[in-house]
Amino acid sequence: MTLLIAPGILVLVVFMLLPLAWIVRVSFYETVKGTVMTPAWVLDQYARFLGDVWYIQNVLWTSVVVAVVSTVITIALSYPVAIYLARARGAWRQILQTLVLAPLLIGLVSLVFGWIVILRGGGLLNSFTMWIGLTPEPVRYLYSMTAVYILLVYVGIPYVVMTLLDNLERIEPALLEAAANAGASDWQIFRSVIFPLTLPGLNAGLLIVFALNFSAFAIPLMVGSANTNLIGLVVYKQAMQLSNMPFAAAISVIMVATSAAILVTYARLMQRFFLWRLGV
Repeated sequence: MTLLIAPGILVLVVFMLLPLAWIVRVSFYETVKGTVMTPAWVLDQYARFLGDVWYIQNVLWTSVVVAVVSTVITIALSYPVAIYLARARGAWRQILQTLVLAPLLIGLVSLVFGWIVILRGGGLLNSFTMWIGLTPEPVRYLYSMTAVYILLVYVGIPYVVMTLLDNLERIEPALLEAAANAGASDWQIFRSVIFPLTLPGLNAGLLIVFALNFSAFAIPLMVGSANTNLIGLVVYKQAMQLSNMPFAAAISVIMVATSAAILVTYARLMQRFFLWRLGV
C-alpha cells in the first residue's frame, strides 16, 4: 500500500508543499534598496499589507466581495443548466455536456481572447443588442468589472454544473412525481426536494468556484480595468512587474489563509445546518 501511494505523495510534496513552503519563507525576506530581496525573518511585508487600510478595503475586501457575488451568480445560472442536462437523453445529452465543459477544454488565454472579440465596442454583443434595439449605442463591457464578472461566471459554471449533475441523477423520479401529484409547483419542488438533495454537490462546486474566483489573476489582468485590484492580480503585479517577491509572497500567504478561513467557516456552518436538519 505504501508503494502505491508513494508516487502521489511525492508529487504532492514536490509540486505543492515545497513551493508553498518557499513562498512562506520568502514572505519573511527583507526588501533592501538596490537589491531584490535579502534573507531575513521580519514581518515587514505582512505589516505593510495588513497595516494599510487601502489594501484591506480595496484589495482584500474587494476580492472577497467579487468572489462571493460571482459565485452566487454562477450557482443561480448553473441550476437550470444542470437540471435540464440531467433530464436530457442520448446524443443530445452528450452534445450539451460537451458545450458545458467547453470552457475547461479550451486554454484560458484563448478563451479570454474569444470573449474580448464578443465584448469589445464593435463586438458581437454590442452588435446584437443594437440590432434588436436594446441599446442605441455600444456599451463598454470590456476592461471593466462587468467583463471580469462575466468571465468568472462563465468559467465557473462547468464546475458547479458537473458537481450538481451527479446529485441530480441520484434523485428518485418517484419523489418528484409525488411532489407534483401533491400539487406542488415547480418552485416548491425545487425548494423542498431538488435543492436539499443536491446540497452536497452544490457545496463541492461552491468551494471550488469561490477559491478560483478569489485568487483569479489572468481574467482580471486581460479584461479588467487598469485600476482593478483583485488580490491575485496584485500578487502578479508585485512579483512580475515590480519584482517585489517578498511582498508578493506575503500577499499570497494572506490570500491562501483568507480563502481557507472563509471556506472552513462555511464548511462548519453547513455541517451545523445538516445536523440541525437531522435534529441532532
